[in-house]
Amino acid sequence: MIRLDEVAKVYAGVLAGVLGRRVRALESVSLEVPAGTALGIVGPNGAGKSTLLRLLLGYLRPTAGEVTIAGMAPRSYAESRGIGYVPELVAIPPRWTVRGALRAYAALGEVENGPARVEEEMRRLGIEGLAERRVSTLSKGNLQRLALAQALLGERKLMILDEPTDGIDPEWTARVREILFRWREADPERVLLFASHNLDEVERVADRVAVLGEGRLREIIDLRVPTAVLPPYRLEVEGEPAAAAALVREIFPDAASADGSSLAFRVSAPDLPTLNRLLARLLERGGTIRALTPERQSLEQQFRRALGPPSPGRTAPPPPAPPPMLGEGSTADPAGPPEPRLGRMEFPLAPLRGEGARGRGGPAAETGPGGEGPIRGEEASGSGGPAGAREPGAEAP
Repeated sequence: MIRLDEVAKVYAGVLAGVLGRRVRALESVSLEVPAGTALGIVGPNGAGKSTLLRLLLGYLRPTAGEVTIAGMAPRSYAESRGIGYVPELVAIPPRWTVRGALRAYAALGEVENGPARVEEEMRRLGIEGLAERRVSTLSKGNLQRLALAQALLGERKLMILDEPTDGIDPEWTARVREILFRWREADPERVLLFASHNLDEVERVADRVAVLGEGRLREIIDLRVPTAVLPPYRLEVEGEPAAAAALVREIFPDAASADGSSLAFRVSAPDLPTLNRLLARLLERGGTIRALTPERQSLEQQFRRALGPPSPGRTAPPPPAPPPMLGEGSTADPAGPPEPRLGRMEFPLAPLRGEGARGRGGPAAETGPGGEGPIRGEEASGSGGPAGAREPGAEAP
């Protein structure tokens, strides 16, 4: 669905060539994201993540190479089909109410059954009790949930989320994870791009992870674990060290000491039934198992390996300011939902589509928005809002 072919992006001002201040934010990035993928995007500050997202949303054009979504230029795709989007920094007119803001997004995104969808998404994100509250009174977490609600309003094939759970409490972080799973499950062709510094959350949400470093794509990590391959396990036992080690090595002849501990071993088996039989034999012989954990590299370990040591002398690009969700061109009635004045304001989240994008002279986006104790042998018996449109003739940022 998404294809980047040798994409480069250079930030340069008028005097950049003279002063030598050209900064290559992305260099020779080639990437394919097939339909049905949840792709995490990770990297240190200045790695090029924000630039990559802005290219995919159509806010920037590549200096070299080509970016396409379903065979179309990103801006054309956003204007015709829409992209669910949550920016890193959420900026909604503070005088708008929660319900009024979502109704504005639904109207500008030409969402079918807009009012009903607004109510549905408020319930789904748990903000229905805040419907008449002004945006300015929302906590960081509730504001983030409002942003997620607008991203889910339209039936989009592509959703781009930039730090979507930032500021959200652990309970709602887990709920958001479930909401995203259900969103993908509803249409197997949907694509989710999830950029975050929270590697644990990325690992829980994504199928694959793109690691960016110094403007280059360092590695694609596949998080889908092959079911046919059983990883080694770390086995911790209790007892007198010499006797316990002798028993473990009798049951697992290839056992090796783990972490230099006399009571921790790295053991392996060809398959799960064999592993279970060997563990049962260990318990039958009077062994005491304290812990058993699969050994596999965490995303953080793979991330650090992929980045390696930084290249000397490279200057990281200044991160581009994330596009705001809406400008300040609106008013709100204190007694009820706002009636936004839709003049020329920034609105990257709900693109006008079809004739609506060309025939109204309406809004145009600019720079858019281990267990409880040991197991002993005698005790044992045997797992959105879419990116914005622009008026005809308006130049992309």
